[in-house]
Amino acid sequence: MIEKIDKVEIDRLVKAVEKILYSEVLERDIEDRLPLVNELADANRIYRGKISVLFVDIRESTKLPEKFNKDQLVKIYRSYIRSVVQAIRYSGGVVKDFMGDGVLAIFVDDDLGKSEDKAVYSARYITTVIDKILNPKLDENLKYRISCGIGIHTGEVSISKVGMRGKEQDDETENEFGIAWIGESTNLACKYSGSVNCGTIFISASTYAALSNIEGKQNWSSTNICSGKNILNGYVAKHYYLDLDEEKKPCISLDEKEIKSLVEQLKDEYRNQICKIEKQVEDISVRENNLQIREKELDDKLKDIVSRENRNRVKEQELFEQEYSFLKNVIGSGHCQEEYVLHMGKEFWEEHLEKIIEIGTKIGKDEHKVKQEISYAMVSIYKDLQEWDKAYDFLVEQAMGHAWLNLSTVQNIVSHVGYCERLKDALLTRVCKKDLTEENQSEFEQIRKWLVFEYTK
Repeated sequence: MIEKIDKVEIDRLVKAVEKILYSEVLERDIEDRLPLVNELADANRIYRGKISVLFVDIRESTKLPEKFNKDQLVKIYRSYIRSVVQAIRYSGGVVKDFMGDGVLAIFVDDDLGKSEDKAVYSARYITTVIDKILNPKLDENLKYRISCGIGIHTGEVSISKVGMRGKEQDDETENEFGIAWIGESTNLACKYSGSVNCGTIFISASTYAALSNIEGKQNWSSTNICSGKNILNGYVAKHYYLDLDEEKKPCISLDEKEIKSLVEQLKDEYRNQICKIEKQVEDISVRENNLQIREKELDDKLKDIVSRENRNRVKEQELFEQEYSFLKNVIGSGHCQEEYVLHMGKEFWEEHLEKIIEIGTKIGKDEHKVKQEISYAMVSIYKDLQEWDKAYDFLVEQAMGHAWLNLSTVQNIVSHVGYCERLKDALLTRVCKKDLTEENQSEFEQIRKWLVFEYTK
């Protein structure tokens, strides 16, 4: 194709647009019915009036192609549309648009009644035929039931003819025209429909206020429904059905009837009841067996999970033990290694001290127990760092829980801090426990005697 628009076509379009834009827009009221497309003038003319708009569509219709093949879908859509259109027509409405599975209908005031009454009657007609006629048939044939939402709004609307004359290059053959709906009534009806389901009808406050059936208003309840960023105010009714005029069963003459005695009827009823009970017992037995199987499967899974958790817990404990031993060795490496201690720095040793205390709690050791196990090293480390108060604290921990203590170290640290009461109490407690070897017991008693009898502040 030539990649440019012919000047003749451009001129034709410009002329048409200018005619639309620069000509006056004439208005005309809608009377007792909506004008058809071919009755509308191809000009700037608006037909304006009050109408009631009904919109209905199927809930979750996008999932239908996942459940049914094309033949089944055709049956569902055609039977649904047939039911809805009949309900609208027989209620005095006009179908104006099909939007997928959505149906848009218009109702106007006329000799048959008010637009609001006819729209609500049509909505009740739709819910009745869908729930009581269509769905039982769909369930019987396809094991499926549809759910619809219906919305109605009453308000002012303006319509105008849009499109253009002509098919292909022949301006005199076919008209490609439609109707432009100007106003929010159709949008609101669609929003009302989209916010409800399961045979619920949602009408606007303007529709409710104009209803003629005062008693029927008792079936509606006021509601506010959030739709996106908007709050829809109106009234809802669920399962607001019409009565079905069911045909009477044909009368059968006595000679055509199957006459059974009372005893035979009772026997038949008894047999039927027995069959039902047996079927129920069978179903219960099957369900019970399935439950037992499921219960065993769940029990096996639970045991497996518990077993894995126990193994993981043991493995985790082993890893914590390994980490604790590693940190203990790192801290122990600072014992009597002044140059190494100073090179690594205070932050390094305190970071590892904090970490080993944390890991210790995870393997069942409290803070004092951990400090006692590494006290000999921390005393030496803090002494090298000249952190005398901290060295003294670990000296107390060493006296309380470690198996070894050095007199010269005690003398050095005590002389720097200038106090020793906690250390004396710790040594007294430890000596009285008698949990040391004979050699270490003697060493602890010697240190205590030095503190009590020889050390002076």
